[in-house]
Amino acid sequence: FFFFFFFFSSDRSKTSNFSSSYLIVSTMTAVLKGNRWHLENVTKAASPITITVEDHRQSVLLYKIEGSTVIVKGKCTSVSLSSSKGVGLLFDDVIAALEVVNSSKVQLQANGGVPSISIDKTHGVTLYVQSEAGKKVEIYTSESSEVNVVTPGKTENDDPSEQPIPHQFVTVFGANGKLTTKPVEHVGV
Repeated sequence: FFFFFFFFSSDRSKTSNFSSSYLIVSTMTAVLKGNRWHLENVTKAASPITITVEDHRQSVLLYKIEGSTVIVKGKCTSVSLSSSKGVGLLFDDVIAALEVVNSSKVQLQANGGVPSISIDKTHGVTLYVQSEAGKKVEIYTSESSEVNVVTPGKTENDDPSEQPIPHQFVTVFGANGKLTTKPVEHVGV
């Protein structure tokens, strides 16, 4: 199995001795509102933030997370990541969908099953699919680039497999006069 860690380097020479120049965190814990866990406005958390879902009817909303790792433990209805940058998101089973919107430099690790992942207006996504159940996922992308899916090798000794999701397409008129669209194929030089 894969597992990844985020190491955020900082240039200490540019920081002063004031405590305000270090990590800024507005909230460190998620708050359960009804059936939805909310984690918002977290910047450069010093350690991973864990959300433990206790009921499969609960969902998770992550908003404006930057330079942090979030771990969602347990089975939940859905996970939504919005307006975030430099986020590592590890999750177990998701019943409905994982949605990533208006974000960049995101790493997702699916340790269990998730039927659908929607990536919209997001750039720089790496999705690590760890299980056979996870390989049944349908991935929808819109206005996104640099989206890659990584799966473990066939054995523990094999290298992982990384596959890009196309974000460039070519559309041509077919012989019947109808438009046909297919991904652009890049040939190595």
